[in-house]
Amino acid sequence: MSQPLSIPEKDFARNFVRDFSSPYALQQAEGRRTDWRTKYKPISDPLIHAHLQQQYWLGTKAPWYPVFFNLDIDRPEPKTLDNIFSRLDSFHIGESQRALMTSPSHAKNGNFRIYLKLEYADRLPTWKLGNAALENAFGDLCEVYPQKRRKDRLPCGRSQDLIVDDVVLSNLTWQEELHHLLKLDPVPIEQLPRQPLLAFPDEKNAENPKTWTPRGEVAQLRNDGLQAHSTRHEAQFCILNDLWRSNFQPQDAAHFVKTWIRHHHNGFSKDAAAGRWKAINDEIDRQAKWIWERPQTLLPDTPHSLNLALTKSDLKLAAELFRGDAVRQKQFIKLASYIRPRQRHQWIFVPSWVWREEVASMHTYKNFIAELEGKGILQVNNSYRVGHYSKRFKLKLPATSEEPLSSDERNITEFYDALCCAYGSIRGVSEATGLNAMTIWRKFKQG
Repeated sequence: MSQPLSIPEKDFARNFVRDFSSPYALQQAEGRRTDWRTKYKPISDPLIHAHLQQQYWLGTKAPWYPVFFNLDIDRPEPKTLDNIFSRLDSFHIGESQRALMTSPSHAKNGNFRIYLKLEYADRLPTWKLGNAALENAFGDLCEVYPQKRRKDRLPCGRSQDLIVDDVVLSNLTWQEELHHLLKLDPVPIEQLPRQPLLAFPDEKNAENPKTWTPRGEVAQLRNDGLQAHSTRHEAQFCILNDLWRSNFQPQDAAHFVKTWIRHHHNGFSKDAAAGRWKAINDEIDRQAKWIWERPQTLLPDTPHSLNLALTKSDLKLAAELFRGDAVRQKQFIKLASYIRPRQRHQWIFVPSWVWREEVASMHTYKNFIAELEGKGILQVNNSYRVGHYSKRFKLKLPATSEEPLSSDERNITEFYDALCCAYGSIRGVSEATGLNAMTIWRKFKQG
């Protein structure tokens, strides 16, 4: 019979495990099998106990509301370390808000992690919000954990020691390490850098822009076309940059510019006038490849707006289809938030992992698809080849000019947060959706 967790072990689980559902991963500390092995069953108390007793390492997926995030710094170079700590200081993340801990490979490669407690509006952020904020701030320098699709090694295990004033404290117990981590002051996401507006490259120096011009000039270029000879190359580059900035996919952006130059060269391009379209298309493809594959320290202006989005009409449709059924409404809203910003496509590719991990689960998403088909709200195009592309779907969402639900310039797609934003009160949510008011109240109270 397994020994129950002690009070410190329960504190550890409450702060770092949280979600005890499957799967998890194990790594042996010694022996031939040192690779991670995934187990598709719930996490149990003996696993947590064994990790803290340094028998092996336990890795878990991201809980929906993590207490801690960490920056995973592998094989650090002096320049990288300087950049990371300079950013921590510039973002006002003091020593009381961060904890450094060695990775098991620290002695060999210098690997370590920086643990942070994040909060948003005085509450725990979702893992998506926290991960996105840290990726925006540090993603070009290191990896951010926890992640949804990769297991994260839990702290306070074997060869995972706190670093204080550049000294590795290998003599601390895991209880003392946990106490130090729990003492950390939270880092408000609001103090991390917002996605800055990007300036636009000067056409005269498009290949290596040093100066920038307003986006309004690019809009004028798109409307009026070429206005002088020998400007096609720079004009294509400017419009492609504008489409990158708007978070277009490279193939969609290249197609847009190829169509644009055919209708707007205005006789100022010798190649276009001579009908050398293959050479023009090849050049546009090369430009798009260079722009989308160049190293980026900034993201497009509004990646959060173009990735997931919901409107109040989507919530109303979910309530009409599944009145009183919180599970189905939530699943429908997950799907709608993925489909809504992609509605310009006639058929939309929805990867299988989105169905399994975001919308429903591995065991229920097929039944959900069948139910939506039965209601006449979803069409499935079964042209599918393994390893090449997923099935394509058409979801009949309401045609609306409504702006996406948002708060503080971020789209709201979490189910209960979206309901609160749309209807304003627990009573309003209950009346609109048919859900139990007490259930809604508990969800809001849990954050």
